[in-house]
Amino acid sequence: MNNRIARRRWIAFALLLTTLGSIYTVLRIFTTGKILQSLAIFSLYTTMIFLYTIIMLGKVRYYFIEGGEIVYKPFKTRVEEIEGYEVDERNRVIKLRLKNLRLFAVKTLYFDKDDEFQNVLKFLRRSVENS
Repeated sequence: MNNRIARRRWIAFALLLTTLGSIYTVLRIFTTGKILQSLAIFSLYTTMIFLYTIIMLGKVRYYFIEGGEIVYKPFKTRVEEIEGYEVDERNRVIKLRLKNLRLFAVKTLYFDKDDEFQNVLKFLRRSVENS
């Protein structure tokens, strides 16, 4: 992801998972005494987290607006559900405030290009203010 805020969130998530794995490994070593087995499991766990992070950072994220829905793969949010939004123009981030809290909804849009950012901002101004 070329957006620095999104990249920072993914790296922080990966570091959190690695830290949790480290704590679990140390606890397992102290409770069971199986050093080699615990370190092998930890190395596999760390490798999976590293590969997952590399894949997610390299994966192209795209959004599209279709029939009154903002679709940011794999999540969707209907325009009618948006109560308001906050804009961070410097970092090209739009945070959506929803009327009803949903787990699988688009809550934050990250943009790499300024023209895409401006197009979605214009769409939101028209759609949210009209509803």
